[in-house]
Amino acid sequence: MEQLHFGEIKPKGWILEQMSDDLKEGYVGHLDKLVPDLIVEDDIYGKDRLTKKVKAKDVGAVTDDNGEWEVQFLWWNSETQSNWWDGLIRHAILTEDKEALEKVRKYVENKLATQDPDGYIGVYADDLRYGHTTENGELWAQSSLFRGLLAYYEAYGDEKILDAIEKAVALTMKSYPINNSTPFKVDKPYAGVGHGLTFTDVLDRLYQLTGKKEYLDYAIFLYDDYNKHKMSEVDIQIANLNDKDFRFKGHGVHTYEHLRSLTVAAQHSNDPKYKKALTSYLEKLEYTLTPSGGPIGDEWIFGRTSDSDTTGYEYCSIHELLDSYTVLLQKTGESKWADKIEWLLYNAGQGARHPHEHSIAYCKTDNSRHMLGAIDLKNADLKHHNRYKYSPAHQDVAVCCVPNAGRIYPYFVKSMMMKSYDGITINLYGPSEMETAINGNPISIKQNTIYPFEHKIQFDINSDVENEFAISLRKPSWANDVKVNTDAQIVDHGDYITLSKKWTKGDHFEVEFESSAKVNTDHKGKKYVSYGPLVYSLSLEGVAKEIKDFEEEGFRDLHYNVTSDKHVNYVLPKQSTFTLKNNKVNDERLWTDALFLHTKLVNPKNNTLQEIKLQPMGGTVLRIVSFQEEK
Repeated sequence: MEQLHFGEIKPKGWILEQMSDDLKEGYVGHLDKLVPDLIVEDDIYGKDRLTKKVKAKDVGAVTDDNGEWEVQFLWWNSETQSNWWDGLIRHAILTEDKEALEKVRKYVENKLATQDPDGYIGVYADDLRYGHTTENGELWAQSSLFRGLLAYYEAYGDEKILDAIEKAVALTMKSYPINNSTPFKVDKPYAGVGHGLTFTDVLDRLYQLTGKKEYLDYAIFLYDDYNKHKMSEVDIQIANLNDKDFRFKGHGVHTYEHLRSLTVAAQHSNDPKYKKALTSYLEKLEYTLTPSGGPIGDEWIFGRTSDSDTTGYEYCSIHELLDSYTVLLQKTGESKWADKIEWLLYNAGQGARHPHEHSIAYCKTDNSRHMLGAIDLKNADLKHHNRYKYSPAHQDVAVCCVPNAGRIYPYFVKSMMMKSYDGITINLYGPSEMETAINGNPISIKQNTIYPFEHKIQFDINSDVENEFAISLRKPSWANDVKVNTDAQIVDHGDYITLSKKWTKGDHFEVEFESSAKVNTDHKGKKYVSYGPLVYSLSLEGVAKEIKDFEEEGFRDLHYNVTSDKHVNYVLPKQSTFTLKNNKVNDERLWTDALFLHTKLVNPKNNTLQEIKLQPMGGTVLRIVSFQEEK
């Protein structure tokens, strides 16, 4: 499938409202005011480029040692800045907010102005660039910056932006000649070198935009070189993937973002070793997934199997896995990746956001009995174990998750619809509108819905002229049946239903997915309940404690502790019944008040059934997702 230019699909309804709120009132639009020392005061791509004289940098992280790994702090601000700006650029474009658009326009101009005559855009001065012998952020700083600049180019078509990026990438390719250099061969590589493999994101998108195959060739070269050397992050190396006993053990964010590099190699090379490695990767990945779809990432995987109680997921891991799923979807056209994208965003992604405040959890578990800094309160040093809390910045850990929380919905939206050989494929559902051209004629397709809070969608199609093409609709794996009300010709292809006709102005059709409550089993044998694409949970009563107040009004860090544990150990009966109650509420209350599943759970203290209501985990703070089943 062909990914549309960024901005051709825009959010509507509740997604637009949430994104607009994140931009105008939340961390997406205000992170530079919350951590100005990281974003505003350090001009790391310009006058504050790194030189050999710079030996240390204070980024605000609270650490329990002064280890040699802290050399990576030198480049950290490039990640914080570029990933945050990437999310801000995309939010501004998708919400069409004039003030934000002017802000990002100035940012883009500023970054283009840092380009050296030879094409270099990056964070290193002449005495360091491309000559690294140890940990560095050379490729990573470029990758994180160029992704946002490319989105801006796609939306507005300013060729000087594309020219600048291509010139910068050409310099990198010249400095690390294909098949005649070793960009990943350095002493003591840490996170920055590992993140550098995501330079393939830029190369892959440049290929899609320009058709120049040398970008794909270089992407495969980078992945091959990464396989040849001793790295700190080894989950993606083919030797490990081919080892049937090897389980992922690395830093979750790296493990899940590296999937994109392998996918590019597998889809564009004729060498079967990449496809074999990809198959193995995906098999190993399943062990890391919790019921919400959240992958182990708290922060290292350590060979574990996911557990709703004891394995958490970093917000960065949620975003990077979702982005990798979008690449798998685009390159394979397989609907299962769309299923996983929705499941991951609507459950883990939404469930790690605070439902009322402008903050996120750096780390979160599916079963979340408290948010007091760590999972294991008895054995944790809470001065240094501070990831399990809500914050709009998390500077005491790292300002990485909040920027990625600002990227996740734009990356979801850009993948909702794609071009196929015979028309348009609707991959992901939710209120949105696409405007593009088919057969040389402008068309628009709008999804009118509050999905996932209802499973009925009205599609409005507009074309000024009769335009014959196909619209393919994904059949969700959870759907018991699909009803389509249309006058178009329908062909059922299994995972997709195709509607074909000459579409014109004012055409519309309706789709409804029939579903029922399902009891599922997690990797530890516990049971969890889903209805449609949403995982349901038992919300626990808790009390918030403010642990930090920001000068910027409306922002604070919070801990949560459970105030009543009477429901914590409830058990799911073997024969459970569920009744869905759907409340009509405004968009801002959909996650917390729209849907409830009424059922009965067993109170183990007296072995009696208790009336309980479950709600989507995306609207909770403290909760139980996975239950023991009655014996």
